[in-house]
Amino acid sequence: MPLLVGVLATDETRRAVLTKLVEGAGHRVVATAQPDVLVCDTKQASAPRPTLLFSDQSSPTENRLPWDASPRQIDAALRALAAGLSIRLARSASRRGFEELTESAVQSILTPRELDVIDAIGAGLSNKAIARELAISLHTVKFHIESLLRKLGARTRAEAVAKALERRRKETVEL
Repeated sequence: MPLLVGVLATDETRRAVLTKLVEGAGHRVVATAQPDVLVCDTKQASAPRPTLLFSDQSSPTENRLPWDASPRQIDAALRALAAGLSIRLARSASRRGFEELTESAVQSILTPRELDVIDAIGAGLSNKAIARELAISLHTVKFHIESLLRKLGARTRAEAVAKALERRRKETVEL
């Protein structure tokens, strides 16, 4: 469902550009109705609604997108702001925005079953015991172990367990 978006701009040319960006992302620009979100080209001191700023500035600023943001990025940002969230681009991603994972990054993600297998290896279970524990065939266990060794860059089961533990430690978010 499209959001109602108000546009605030310093001149008519910028207003037209912002309107085109918003409509390109699948949302409606409104002038009189109460908008869900505002978009603007200058920082608004006290905007009555969540506001998305389009800017060329390179430093990360909350609720800011670059002018060359894709329609998907704009849609995601507007929906996040309408839901009461804020957005902040990482320093290294300030020109890239939200991106899909690269093929190599996707291939390095461990599946839930691979996590089960690595946990079982860490518990000292043999391939046969892992197969019984997880109710899978011995061939499937071997397949998962080969995949784990490749994804983790390990040569042995012990090295795979150590690398998986280190990876979990790095990826764990502390609250």
